[in-house]
Amino acid sequence: MVPIGNRPILEYLVRGVVASGIKDIHMVVGYGKNSVMSYFGNGSEFGAEISYYFQEERTGTLEAMRIGMENIDNEFILIPGDNYVSGESFSRLRNCEGPVLLSGKADRWSKWGEIELLNGKPRITFDSPEAYGRIHFTGIAKLSLSLAQKLVEHSGKHIGESLQAILENNDFDIIESHYWHNIVYPWDLISGNRISLSDNLLYRCGKIEKNVIIKGEVSIGKGTIIRSGTYLSGPISIGESCDIGPNSVIGSSVSLGDNVRIGSFAEISDSIVMQNCEIGSYSSLKGTVIGDNTSIGSHSIAIPITRDILYLDQTFSVSDRGAMIGDNCTIGSRAVLQGGSILMNNATIGEGEFYNADFQGDNI
Repeated sequence: MVPIGNRPILEYLVRGVVASGIKDIHMVVGYGKNSVMSYFGNGSEFGAEISYYFQEERTGTLEAMRIGMENIDNEFILIPGDNYVSGESFSRLRNCEGPVLLSGKADRWSKWGEIELLNGKPRITFDSPEAYGRIHFTGIAKLSLSLAQKLVEHSGKHIGESLQAILENNDFDIIESHYWHNIVYPWDLISGNRISLSDNLLYRCGKIEKNVIIKGEVSIGKGTIIRSGTYLSGPISIGESCDIGPNSVIGSSVSLGDNVRIGSFAEISDSIVMQNCEIGSYSSLKGTVIGDNTSIGSHSIAIPITRDILYLDQTFSVSDRGAMIGDNCTIGSRAVLQGGSILMNNATIGEGEFYNADFQGDNI
C-alpha cells in the first residue's frame, strides 16, 4: 500500500491483471489488511471481483499461496504484492500454455533467486548474491492447481525455494518482463517511483498562477495551487489540495501526495513526499522518501550519497540516496540529513542538527 507515482504498489498489479482480462482476484492479507480492504473493496471500482483470504501470522509466502488457492479449480497466476512489473506481463502469462515463470533483470540480488538454464531446463539458484543485472525470478508465476499442490507438499516457507526443488522434474517456460522492480527496502521506493512515473496518469487541475514553467509530463490534482515563479520538470505527479511555491523547483521523478505544502525557493527532485506533509522554504531534498504527516523546517537539506548502512542487522550499499523518513516526523529548520539516514516513525530532529544514523528499531 506504500505509494509510488501517487498510487499504491498493489494498485498497479490489480490494474495490470484486470487489463489482461483476469477479473477474479484472491487477495491474501494479514498485516495492514484493513487499509488494503478499505482501498480495494470488492474490486468493482477496478473492474474486478476481489475475495479476501486471511493469513493472520507471518508463516511465509508458501503458506500465503496455500491460503489463496481456496476455491480455485485449475490454473492461476501467483503475484507477490511488493512487485512493480510491466502490466503486459500478465497478458503474456495468461496466453502461455502450461506453467510459466516470469523473470526480470535485477539491479541487485532478488530474494526470489536467480534463474539459470541447465540443459535447456530452468533452475532457481540462491548461490550468487553478486549476480546483479542477470535474470532473476520475480516471484510471479502461472501455475496449475496440481503443481501448486506439489509446492505445498514440499513444505518450507519460501515459494522460490520450493520451486527450486521441483523444477527438475517439471516443465516450465520462462518469459521476461519488460521491466520489473522488487520493492523490499525503503531505498527501493526511489527506483520504483522513477519507473512508475512512466505510467503517469496525465491530468491538469487546480490553479496554476502566472510565470509558472511546466516541462515534460506533469500531473496536477484538484484543488492544488502552483504559485508564481515555480518550475516543474516532469515526470511529476502532484496530488490534490497541494500548495507549491512560489519560486520553487520540482525536478523529475517526484511524487507529491495529497495536501502537501512546499514553501518558497525549495528544491525537490527524485523523491517521494507522501500525504499531509509540509516542506519549509529554501529546503533541498534529493533522492528522499518522506512519510505521511511529516514536517520539515526551512533551509533543511537531504544530501544523496553512496555508503554502506546497517539495516535489520545486515549491511547494504545504498547508492545515491538521500534520507528515508518515516511517518509523523518533525525535522527542525537548518537540519542536515546525510544520505542513507533512516528515521523511524515519530522521530524528531532538532534545529540545525546533523543526522546520519543507520536504521535503529523494527519498523519505519
